[in-house]
Amino acid sequence: MHHGLLLIGPQGLGKAELTREIGAHLLCRQANEKICGQCQACQLFRAGSHPDFYQVQSDKQIGVDEIRDAIEKLSSKAQLSGAKVLIIHQADSMTESAANALLKTLEEPTDQTYILLTTARPQRLLPTILSRCEKLTLPRPSQEQTRQWLSAEHAGPIEPELLSLYAASPLRLSMLLREEPELSYARFNQQLEQLTLGQLDALQMATQWQEQPARLIAWLQHWLVASIQQGRYNVDQLWALSHEALGAGRYVSNPGLNKILLLAQLLGPIQQLEEAQE
Repeated sequence: MHHGLLLIGPQGLGKAELTREIGAHLLCRQANEKICGQCQACQLFRAGSHPDFYQVQSDKQIGVDEIRDAIEKLSSKAQLSGAKVLIIHQADSMTESAANALLKTLEEPTDQTYILLTTARPQRLLPTILSRCEKLTLPRPSQEQTRQWLSAEHAGPIEPELLSLYAASPLRLSMLLREEPELSYARFNQQLEQLTLGQLDALQMATQWQEQPARLIAWLQHWLVASIQQGRYNVDQLWALSHEALGAGRYVSNPGLNKILLLAQLLGPIQQLEEAQE
């Protein structure tokens, strides 16, 4: 196996789980087609205490200090005299300095050292990182495959629109349904209908969604595309709103951002769609 492997696929597809399985296989002392599950390495890995397995991840940015610390650990001798594995989750969140710090290790890895990276946005990685990794693009499951898998995981019915929204991210939808059994796109759609009819104010809706701004933006984009396909409103207006929503999605997680104001600015024009039809 190549010492640097980049797994590419949408968020919620299961890249983190797959990289951990690959890591476990590399560390297993008796692995053939499957890990043995019995050796010391497997037992330590399962317990979350394998001394030669490292992970780097962050909800925001991965800084240079985190990468340097991981590289220093990789450079030392393997404590179990086997492989050493580093997983960098959401590698596109590395700062440029962090990515540059990783380059030398990717170029000149020590023996039996493996670096596994995951990303949903490979275009945000430095070209030099991309060129030094073997790439594995994970196929998106079909909506029917997602439905079948989720049906085995969850007892209740799942809205078709949710299946459509998260067809490529079944693990993400499964997690959301566990956390929020009443998760419903239909209620969101009803709110937008009320917005277009003047029965709900944009600021009110923005306030209700301030804790889930990224979800509102993603669902709003889905609604806008569906509205374009259905020819419900002025297509130029809908495309303009979709473009604005796409831009907002890029910086919605920025700290200090007034999320209510951002969402209200996105939702405000929705109120005018019905009037533009008259």
